[in-house]
Amino acid sequence: MQQPKEPMLDVRHLKKNFHMHLVDGRVINPLASISFQVQRGQTFIISGKSGAGKTSILKCIYRTYLTTSGAIWYDSQQFGRVNIATASEEMVFRLRERELGFCSQFLKVLPRVAALDVTAEPLVRLGTARDTAHVEAARWLKRLGIEESRWQASPVTFSGGEQQRLNLARAFIAAPRLLLLDEPTASLDGVSKAIVLEMMAEAKQAGVTILTVSHDTESLKALADEMYLL
Repeated sequence: MQQPKEPMLDVRHLKKNFHMHLVDGRVINPLASISFQVQRGQTFIISGKSGAGKTSILKCIYRTYLTTSGAIWYDSQQFGRVNIATASEEMVFRLRERELGFCSQFLKVLPRVAALDVTAEPLVRLGTARDTAHVEAARWLKRLGIEESRWQASPVTFSGGEQQRLNLARAFIAAPRLLLLDEPTASLDGVSKAIVLEMMAEAKQAGVTILTVSHDTESLKALADEMYLL
């Protein structure tokens, strides 16, 4: 009998404490013993009330946050089965470069860098020629409704909705194995939301595993293979 494959992502008893050094040093622990599995090619939705720790889960998986305890087992194409929670900084960097994509709600870029260059950056890091990466970046920006007249401007001058769309373009452009999306349809008008849902459906069809946190479960439920409520 064929043995079942390991999940792409296996989060076990994840705990994250936050020390409020400016508020009496108190400790807040929104995440206490969180466990779930995401299979290859799934679209997995995490939902829950504000402050429940949804975004913190993504940041622990991407290793923006260090976990307090627990394990985050990931089936890496480069390294095999690794625990992201305890992996070396070099390994995490290489995972981010080639396998993990993350779209946050907030844009963080260097000032005075053109939107086209910001969008093309993930491809350039993978070794794509800059001119080729720019062509692909232009395709994504056009698809997401960023006017060509804005492509050479710094994204810090963009509206909140434009920044969110640029963030999404950066996350999708390199087709990561595991795509982490933080409220991908927030701050978007109806037309942009429909485009993003279409992008997610195409990525899913291409075999990308998607883990997203969202309050907008109604829009995402058609794509979801599994939903997890915090």
